[in-house]
Amino acid sequence: MGKKIVTLGMNLKDEHKQRLESIGELIIQESPESVEDFLSKTEGADVIFSNGDFLLDVLPKLKNVFVVYPYVELGVFNTEELEKNGVQVANSQGGNKDSIVEWTMFMILSLFRKFSPMVRATENFPVELQESLVGKNILIVGRGSIGSQVGNLCEAFGMKINFFNRGDDLATKAEDADLVVNSLNCNTSSKNLLDETFFMGMKKGSFYLTFSRPYTYEIEGLIRSIDAGIVANAAIDCDPEKFGDTTNDFYQKCLSCEKILVTPHIAFSTKQAVANGGEIAIQNIKTFIGGSPQNILKKK
Repeated sequence: MGKKIVTLGMNLKDEHKQRLESIGELIIQESPESVEDFLSKTEGADVIFSNGDFLLDVLPKLKNVFVVYPYVELGVFNTEELEKNGVQVANSQGGNKDSIVEWTMFMILSLFRKFSPMVRATENFPVELQESLVGKNILIVGRGSIGSQVGNLCEAFGMKINFFNRGDDLATKAEDADLVVNSLNCNTSSKNLLDETFFMGMKKGSFYLTFSRPYTYEIEGLIRSIDAGIVANAAIDCDPEKFGDTTNDFYQKCLSCEKILVTPHIAFSTKQAVANGGEIAIQNIKTFIGGSPQNILKKK
């Protein structure tokens, strides 16, 4: 008997089912309704292919299992502690890169050029000159695949690119930035890295943009900076709130500030990103069973 592969809440294509069945015993389960339900449905599994529901809470309770999910970021967990229980976690690194970069470029243009109110205008309005991207200083905090690609595209628009690297003085890096892009992952070193002190020290009239989890920044500090007239506008995709959910507290807090362009966790939302994430997850399972696991996360 091969490895026991349990999927939770995954809408698998027939091709994916066949590929998984060819390398192990496939058991397809509905999405769990609680931590206890998650543990019950995955009992005895060698591989768990999860849609993410309750996964973060369950991870410390698992033993001797390979966990894979079709996304990039899950949240904060300690892989060294998980490894003591024989647990490895793999994500779908790069699967949603293009889609998030597209959202980012749209929002950068929206912040500087303010196109949206002028699209399908029905009344005359006075000419109000906006800012070109050319020559603007951009600081990208987080130099992963997404941050690097954002840098490439912004450079193509004529912007001046700077990256924050571990060990740099963040306040010094940001003091001349016309735009700060937060592309951080969740780990102990990134917790509230962009706090109220950081936002209050940004260049007057600058912009802030993020698709990262609020674990990495203080939304209250950002709003105070906006209210103080320091940060002019911001663009936020509300990860990790559920896709399209506008009722949660975090989204409502962002919405309460009219100078924040906020979207309800939709930056990743393309057919291609979902397909890419699923394909990478299948490959992660295949390489793990083959003895050469890939995309293993190392986090503290």
